[in-house]
Amino acid sequence: MSEADFRGRFLQVALRDGDEVADAEYDDFLRATGLAPGDLVHHPITAPADGLPDLGDYAGVFVGGSPFNITDLEHPPLQRHVHALLRRIAAHPTPALMLCYGSSWAAFAAGGRVDCAHGEPAGVTEVRPTAAAAADPVFGGLPESFTGLTGHKEGVAELPPSATLLATGPRCAVQAYRANATTWVTQFHPELDAEGILRRMAFYEDAGYFAPEEVAEIAARVRAADLGPSGRIVPAFVAHCLRRAGGPA
Repeated sequence: MSEADFRGRFLQVALRDGDEVADAEYDDFLRATGLAPGDLVHHPITAPADGLPDLGDYAGVFVGGSPFNITDLEHPPLQRHVHALLRRIAAHPTPALMLCYGSSWAAFAAGGRVDCAHGEPAGVTEVRPTAAAAADPVFGGLPESFTGLTGHKEGVAELPPSATLLATGPRCAVQAYRANATTWVTQFHPELDAEGILRRMAFYEDAGYFAPEEVAEIAARVRAADLGPSGRIVPAFVAHCLRRAGGPA
């Protein structure tokens, strides 16, 4: 790979259980990043035999959500394999942004606590950046409160000492944090816009994230929400990665 290619290429690791939802998630990342398809490599993990490419060939890594829960009593082989891959990503010097499941996994892996008391139904949520976010290259410059899109059955109850809390909220105390020097995680979904979360919900209509009779009300709320600040997070991560790689931010 040429130096020019490296500077502008990102990896999107997809953990979704189905081609259609994984492809839709990739489209969400394309829109959110503003990257061309050739600059955002879609890499599904669907079996324990699936590995990772050389992370050093990319300016940054995105990890989307998954069908797994940390709080499940048993973790099947694919979930354990995903955890091993996430450990590799988090330990690598290439910056990573992990969304939703990454929040539970990164806390769990570093000795934090995850439970089902901090879940949120699908829809909008209030996100409040902390004082630490002001100097952060990804979360800096955000307003003191903004609307994010969410939907999760579990959440972080206690962060590990190594983590830096970047955003909290009235319904979910851990909305975003920095797991280490190169790994950011969010509980909410900054890669989604209103139509994106409604499309995502259609794939999970029987998964317990929302009641079917609530879809119209949820749709009205997400379409009325100001998602501008939330939508700045993914481009800020891209810009940080490009600055670090020496490319045009």
